[in-house]
Amino acid sequence: MSERDLRPPDGSPKSFDDTVVGFLADLVKELGSTLELDELLMRVANGVKQLVDYETFAVLLLEDLGHELYFHFALGYADDVVKRWRFGMGQGLVGTVAQTQKLIRVGDVTQDPRYIGAADTKVRSEMAIPLVVKGRTVGVLDVASTRADHFGAQDERLLTFLSGHLANSIENARLYASVRDQARTLSLLHESSRELTSILDRDKLLRTVAELVKRLIDYQLFSVMLWCEESQLLEHTFSMGFDEGFCKKDGFPLGFGVTGNAAALRQPIRVPNIHLNPHYQNCGHSVEVRSEVAVPLVFKDRLIGVMDLESVEYNAFTEQHEQMLSTLASYIAVALENARLYEKLAADERRLESDLQTAREMQKGLLPDSVPEVPNLEVGFAYEPARQLGGDFYDFLSYGPDRLAFAVGDVAGKGTPAALYGSLAVGVLRGHVLEHPCEPGEMLKEMNWHLGQHRMDNRYVAMTFGVFDGKNRTMSLGNAGFPRPVLVRDGRVEELQVEGLPLGMFPDVTHETLELQLRPGDLVVVFSDGIYEPIDQNREEFGARKLRALLVQNAALSAQEIADELLRSTELYVRDAEDSDDRTIVVLKVL
Repeated sequence: MSERDLRPPDGSPKSFDDTVVGFLADLVKELGSTLELDELLMRVANGVKQLVDYETFAVLLLEDLGHELYFHFALGYADDVVKRWRFGMGQGLVGTVAQTQKLIRVGDVTQDPRYIGAADTKVRSEMAIPLVVKGRTVGVLDVASTRADHFGAQDERLLTFLSGHLANSIENARLYASVRDQARTLSLLHESSRELTSILDRDKLLRTVAELVKRLIDYQLFSVMLWCEESQLLEHTFSMGFDEGFCKKDGFPLGFGVTGNAAALRQPIRVPNIHLNPHYQNCGHSVEVRSEVAVPLVFKDRLIGVMDLESVEYNAFTEQHEQMLSTLASYIAVALENARLYEKLAADERRLESDLQTAREMQKGLLPDSVPEVPNLEVGFAYEPARQLGGDFYDFLSYGPDRLAFAVGDVAGKGTPAALYGSLAVGVLRGHVLEHPCEPGEMLKEMNWHLGQHRMDNRYVAMTFGVFDGKNRTMSLGNAGFPRPVLVRDGRVEELQVEGLPLGMFPDVTHETLELQLRPGDLVVVFSDGIYEPIDQNREEFGARKLRALLVQNAALSAQEIADELLRSTELYVRDAEDSDDRTIVVLKVL
């Protein structure tokens, strides 16, 4: 720093170092004398100018996300530079200082590859000092000169000392501004925002807004026009005031009337005297309006509509009213968007419910409601999906003279995907029964191959497939990952030892066939795991023990009565608890 004749106000002689110390002390005091950031930085710029001669002075602050520096305060720069230039972390001299938190002093910027030119083509030397608070960069103090090697070691020490105090003062000023703005906003909007965000019905929402505004502003007509993307018109949606019967049926385009212009410009328009405003349009009511204010409702740069207030008095709406309505408009826009999304969601849910009901009826239509008759066999079945659509399925198919094939399956997962995959499995099964009726083990092998060709998101099918011969009362059984069927005979319940891997998981899987010689009175019961896995409110499972007891207790009933009783018992066990799985039962009783 070049030596200067800096003397105290009384003109008494003083050493250079004493003068510098005195100016620094005064400057530090000024840093604590105001919390207005722009005023603070102007004082700093003026104070530094007394100690360090510069042509440009700037304080660049780090934006909220911490990615870029922007000019918050600058002297000696072109307006376009201050408004438009940004520096990323590590970009240019100031970006490097912000990233490394280390001061940079450059005697000739034209020789430094880090320097970004065009900000001021006359700059030759520059010094940038990091502004750091508690180890966190908040900005950079930058001074530059048109003279090479202008800044010296003493300038560096001086600004380094000052930067610590300046960084803390900037942080305090920003916190103060933030708290002040929050206090103003909260005091104005606390009640209204709390109430508005809890309303999802659009008409109720707008009426509540009108009543809240009425408590603050004396208007005669409150109305809201919403923007329709399809028609490209502002459509009258709600009004409340002196003319309750007024309702504009036709929409109007952007730029039409005061409201149309407010929407087009995306900014409030306040008209103290509508007779002096060429844009005013009478929209159909009989009362003479004299003043108006229109405020656009915008959500994420998207026009939602316009809020419009009219009065029979001249100059009824002040600048403070306009500011308050502009602030409130952002909350209204959010609330309207929430109401719109809620209504859309409700409509989608109604449509989905209708579609699911149709799909459920179609699924029920795919499942048989009767069984082909074969000698010496009585069949009962019951089915209850956990949701509108289920992943369980069952089927009964003629398998030649006096023979009946039956299948009970369960697709991994629930809901629509499981139902669709289950329908695919039923289709594959029926196709094979028609084209190539074979023993259960071979049938499961064929189905495994075909389902493997249609693999969908880890879906697989567990299934039991069996064939009953009515002439000799024999049954062949194959199983692919399904709960083992049970045989009820002479008051005892026995699990049939037939098992295998589910279908559609692995290629080239074989499945065994179990042959049974049945007697009159025997029951073969096939059920999905939803029968013994229901959980009550105490988190206790229905379990195999209860299932066995029910089968023994009801063995004398008909096959259909047994199936119905099993389903009813599991429903009573679950009661108010949510079903966790589909429930399917097929009972085959030998006569």
